Amino acid sequence: MAVVDIQRERGEETAEIVREAGAKSVFIACDLRNRDDIAAAVDSVVGQFGGLDVLHNNAGVLERAFTNDVDFDTLPEEIWDVVMDINLKAVWLMSRFAAPHLRRSTRTPAIVNAASTAGYVAYSHAIYGVSKAAVIQLTKTMAVSLSPNVRVNCYCPGTIATEMSHTAAAAGDSDPRVANMTAENLIPRRGTVEEVAKLVCFLASPDATFITGAAYLIDGGSLAWRGSRA
Repeated sequence: MAVVDIQRERGEETAEIVREAGAKSVFIACDLRNRDDIAAAVDSVVGQFGGLDVLHNNAGVLERAFTNDVDFDTLPEEIWDVVMDINLKAVWLMSRFAAPHLRRSTRTPAIVNAASTAGYVAYSHAIYGVSKAAVIQLTKTMAVSLSPNVRVNCYCPGTIATEMSHTAAAAGDSDPRVANMTAENLIPRRGTVEEVAKLVCFLASPDATFITGAAYLIDGGSLAWRGSRA
């Protein structure tokens, strides 16, 4: 498995975890805003592993990481470009460069993209939502283009206990900030990264060989109703 990331220390750490589990793993540094970096990353993976069976496009950023002006009418134009380049264009480019290798795979090849519930409903981050809605549609388009040989699906997390949860990331589910974030969840807590990872692994696996062009919600039921437990 190749871990592709711009953060070398964390990427190397993840690759080491995979190696400790008994699998071959390498870290490849890549700036997803750099087309040449993306192409080189795919070439490196194919060169080191002899082919490519699964691509997981999992990078994503919120505009609030770069500015507090997150409304569509105040957001700096350059921040639009950063978010769209990383969240959307990189998914397209990585998949584009990977496609010829995936088509040659005989091991149920698949692409799994990270979308979001923000691709369905509006939150405070206008451009993040636009990028994730586009990922959902791109997933379907890619599934058509790559059928029948390569499956393409995406998953749409709701409130998950990750660093993207900002100041509430380390807080417990009873923390008022977290309670507000999860008020719409029918399952009254945040999801875990392990729960999301299990869905990703299923979509990438031979167990999902009749599934393509689909978007899977993993949101604790937040989009199933219009209510709030708050």
